[in-house]
Amino acid sequence: MNRILVVHYSRTGHTDLVARQIAARCHADIERIEELTSRDGVLGYLRSAMEAILGLQPPIKRGRLRPGDYDLVIVGTPVWFWSVSSPVRSWLHRHHRALGNVAVFCTCGGSGHAKVLDDLERLCGHPALARIALTERAVDHCQQDPAFQRFLRELKRVRSASVPPRAVQDQAPA
Repeated sequence: MNRILVVHYSRTGHTDLVARQIAARCHADIERIEELTSRDGVLGYLRSAMEAILGLQPPIKRGRLRPGDYDLVIVGTPVWFWSVSSPVRSWLHRHHRALGNVAVFCTCGGSGHAKVLDDLERLCGHPALARIALTERAVDHCQQDPAFQRFLRELKRVRSASVPPRAVQDQAPA
């Protein structure tokens, strides 16, 4: 796997920091999911909560990179009320058919991460090759976090194994 894309959404900057660390370590392209409206302040927080709880998909800007052009797409989200952030849900709804191999990550205040990682895989349409959840406390020091190091090793193992794109694997004769 040569071409890797890290795509993510971040409201507070925690998920963005982890995404940048992953992209740097994997020599990957990176794209931040951008919205059409702001989530600043209390109203932005309440809107985020409502959209997460209801499973809504807000409008997002069209990205400049095409996920179908990559051998591996790493998708990152913050945990919002034990749910995938709504901008990531919108992005996955738009692009899930173009995804081959995926890895997923999330940042959280402390709980909800297992459900969110499972939901990310479901929204991607197939299991992730690697997955990790980092608490907000671990984000600032993620490079030294043992779980983060295992995640990077798993990505390196997958890259060196030259896993064919999932779309090609699924079309192989039985």
